[in-house]
Amino acid sequence: MKVPFVDLQRIHEPLKHEINVVVNEVLNSSSFILGKYVEQFESEFANYIGTKYCVGSANGTDALESALEALGIGTGDEVIVPVHTWVSTASAVARLGAVPVPVDTLNDEFTINPASIQAAITSKTKAIIPVHLYGHPCRMKEIMELAQKNNLLVIEDCAQAHGAEYKGKRVGSFGNAACFSFYPSKNLGALGDGGCVTTNDGVLAQKIKALGNCGQETKNKISYVGRNSRLDELQAAVLSVKLKYLDEWNEQRRAAAKIYTEQLNNIYGIQLPVETEGAKHVYHLYVIKTERRDALIELFNKSEIGFGIHYPFMLNEVVPSSNSFPVAGRYAPQIFSLPMFAGITTAEVKVVAETLTSFQ
Repeated sequence: MKVPFVDLQRIHEPLKHEINVVVNEVLNSSSFILGKYVEQFESEFANYIGTKYCVGSANGTDALESALEALGIGTGDEVIVPVHTWVSTASAVARLGAVPVPVDTLNDEFTINPASIQAAITSKTKAIIPVHLYGHPCRMKEIMELAQKNNLLVIEDCAQAHGAEYKGKRVGSFGNAACFSFYPSKNLGALGDGGCVTTNDGVLAQKIKALGNCGQETKNKISYVGRNSRLDELQAAVLSVKLKYLDEWNEQRRAAAKIYTEQLNNIYGIQLPVETEGAKHVYHLYVIKTERRDALIELFNKSEIGFGIHYPFMLNEVVPSSNSFPVAGRYAPQIFSLPMFAGITTAEVKVVAETLTSFQ
């Protein structure tokens, strides 16, 4: 049986009618920029995350950059980031003239190590960006305590963690701001690019909105050197439709992850991802570790099973750093992402597991 790494048709096919209805409403209204659907989605998503405000953006990278800029991060400021994340976490910092400072991660959780944060704080450190990688929440209690103790800002990167929870509270509601991507393959994905920032700070939300709307606080009142980075009305309409199903889709991912874990628990040479106490993992990705990754890639290609490597580089390879990364450096050549998406069948998950069992 062929097993795709991801199949978006399985969530889109049942929603075609609902999506067509709202798309036609937008077309008929001829209101394509900052219309009622953007306002509706921003309100719905803020309510879902548990914040007072949500501001749409053109993509998740712009959301990060806008949040950092609105919080005053600029030239020479240091921002601590995990060494194991997608490059946007660091590039958003660097584009503002600030300095991304990569630090090591936790072996089983793949998220930033609070002890590594503490060791990296200097007089120039202004902020921390914890990334809820693969859908597993960071240790936000420790991170927020560190931030408070050292007077640091916290900007959560939630690009892979829509709906994830830490101690009963949704990620995206802990920091000064939090940034989401709605790239199509995310747990909540648009039909193209999209993103947003969530926050409880009304002044900050207003500034982020202005920065993304060419610097305008109100029409033709230019208060900042801004950019054009708005969530499209069509994408917002689609996201409102899909948001209603997010929890259901996350539970499908968690069910698939449970089967993987049960089937693969005792396979020699394979280390499985964890869900730590107090965390609710939403399994944007199900990532195992193996020292025989090249052989596993060959086997999956031969078996016509999709896979991914997230990511084939660490930030210390693209960002100058004198820090050491004993944990991430050890597992970087071992990570291997199994098929995972809403709608994946039990049969498909078991085929993947059986293939891995034969790998011993």
